[in-house]
Amino acid sequence: MANYNYDLIIIGAGPGGYVTAERAAKLGLKTAIVERGMWGGVCLNIGCIPTKTLLKNAKIFHVLKDSNKYGINLNQDAITIDWSQAQARKEKVVKQLTNGVQFLMKTNKVDSLIGTASAVDQHTIKVTDNENHSKIYTTKYLIIATGSEVKMFNNPKGPKGLSSEDLKTNKALLTSTEILSLKEIPKSLTIIGGGVIGIEFACLFSSLGTKVTIIEYLDRILALLDHDTSTELTKILTNNNVDIITEHSVTKLEKNTLTYVHANDKEQKNLKTIKSDYFLLSAGRMPITKGFENLGVLIKPNGAFAVNNKLEALDQNQQVIENIYVIGDANGEKMLAHVASSQGLTAINNIMVKEKPGIYQVKVVDYSRMPSCVYSFPEIASVGLTETEAKAKYPDCLIKKIPYNINGKALADGETNGFVKLIVSKKYGEILGAHIVSATATDMIGGIVDLMESEATVFELADACYPHPTFSELIMEAAQNVALQINR
Repeated sequence: MANYNYDLIIIGAGPGGYVTAERAAKLGLKTAIVERGMWGGVCLNIGCIPTKTLLKNAKIFHVLKDSNKYGINLNQDAITIDWSQAQARKEKVVKQLTNGVQFLMKTNKVDSLIGTASAVDQHTIKVTDNENHSKIYTTKYLIIATGSEVKMFNNPKGPKGLSSEDLKTNKALLTSTEILSLKEIPKSLTIIGGGVIGIEFACLFSSLGTKVTIIEYLDRILALLDHDTSTELTKILTNNNVDIITEHSVTKLEKNTLTYVHANDKEQKNLKTIKSDYFLLSAGRMPITKGFENLGVLIKPNGAFAVNNKLEALDQNQQVIENIYVIGDANGEKMLAHVASSQGLTAINNIMVKEKPGIYQVKVVDYSRMPSCVYSFPEIASVGLTETEAKAKYPDCLIKKIPYNINGKALADGETNGFVKLIVSKKYGEILGAHIVSATATDMIGGIVDLMESEATVFELADACYPHPTFSELIMEAAQNVALQINR
């Protein structure tokens, strides 16, 4: 590799990029990572970490407000939240983690190239700093981990008042970036979009006393998740005074007034309006592909770079571009931080297959074994197929759902909302899917992921001895119930 400056250059220091860089360096590749300033990417700076930090503040506030049911008598009117202190705590957590990413690169001898990257050709990139000074670097392999950005309605045919320009001029319009830095807790908030991000912010601010309304175009919130999960969260949010308006689309936002209409009202005869302090546009994210047009990578209909199941980039004819890999949000496959990290490790492995054939074996990504989490109150975690997907593929599959209102630990903790749901193939006992709604769902799903990854069956899960009393033992009980319905 002596003809190149680096064996590998990674574009983007998010959860995909920095994890990949660390592994590559440890495997002996001369590695550089390009970052224009946001070490840790969206997740650490304006996504997962700051959101979850503020959600913890909100959860503690909610518990204190509900303390009387635990026999702790507090003056409810005296319980307040210092929002500036909550924000300061968030910033401290973010800074510690982002500094940690830079330290990780340094200790693993990964060169950090500061600036905005663009491609000259398959083996050459240009890095331009804030003062518009550019340098050229060559590399044998290139991994694109450019991430994503908030999806705005910039199309003139779309809703008015929700474009990137409107974001600059209307202080009432927010994205997931701006809402994290609000100077005060709003009295009212309307969320446009009932996906994961929108639901997390609905839980956060409704717990702090904000009047929250969600407007969703589809017939239910969290539409990509299992139907029972969506139904459960709808019930919980509604009971917590969150208004959920489904099957409606927005038409325009003017200052503090949003106009919306039923999705079937194509002629917009029955327009409705809602006033709020703020409006959170949460309609998804778009992969960042700008600057890499020279590579000839195919752009899919969702705006992402096309890859195969080895994470190799595909050209316009869907042929492999041998030295280029795309991971994380940039390939649009499953836009989650942990998926980006997993993809990065797969990409590095497959590079090492080319460098040291016979020592490494090719790996492919399997998204059916990658979990999804929602940090709502209670949490949601899922892996594998939904009930609808499973029944379409395995008509005789077995399904068991057990509610938490029969679980000892849930009753003791006063956290009885939610359920455990297992979906299992009748023929072999294969775990096809798992869906958990509970106070500790995001921590529990990992055990099921392990079993699916090792190709264990529901029988192994049923035979395991879970501690009592715990939230997790409901998984064992559901497995035991299903296992009895299968002839070994």
